[in-house]
Amino acid sequence: MGIALLAVPVQAEEGAFDTPSKAPVPRWAMLRRNEVYARNGPSKDNAKVWTYRVATLPVQIISETHDWRLICDPDGGVAWVSKTMLQAPRTVMSPFQTKLSLHDGADPNSPVKAIVRPRSLAQLVKCKKDWCKVSVDGVSGWAPQNSLWGTQTAAVCTRPNPFASN
Repeated sequence: MGIALLAVPVQAEEGAFDTPSKAPVPRWAMLRRNEVYARNGPSKDNAKVWTYRVATLPVQIISETHDWRLICDPDGGVAWVSKTMLQAPRTVMSPFQTKLSLHDGADPNSPVKAIVRPRSLAQLVKCKKDWCKVSVDGVSGWAPQNSLWGTQTAAVCTRPNPFASN
């Protein structure tokens, strides 16, 4: 009989979690630079699996060590990056292949202020009642929260099983 382990961050004290950073997992961050190496394990000794080339790309941290973060990207890729390559201010994007309408208010019947191209990055201002206010190229507007990558509260990717055979 095998033992199934589920890693869930435990809140150790008010505002702190049982993770190396004392922050909850999953959580959102964005890439700090235009060149960030993604690795197949949490050290520079592990092989690079790809290179991210978009600063401010929103990613979800799904696990962590003291110096490394396991992230999930908008295309579903999961890899380890150095914690120094991430920053907290949040961007979001529409990962879908359709244009995104930015509304004047948090209501589908409010006037459309702008149309955003698919996969455009936007600054996240705030979310309320299933709508998020974002800013793109100096234009602010509201979009449905479920149309934005970077606003989910649950993990959007699963952590790879290190014991799975290939």
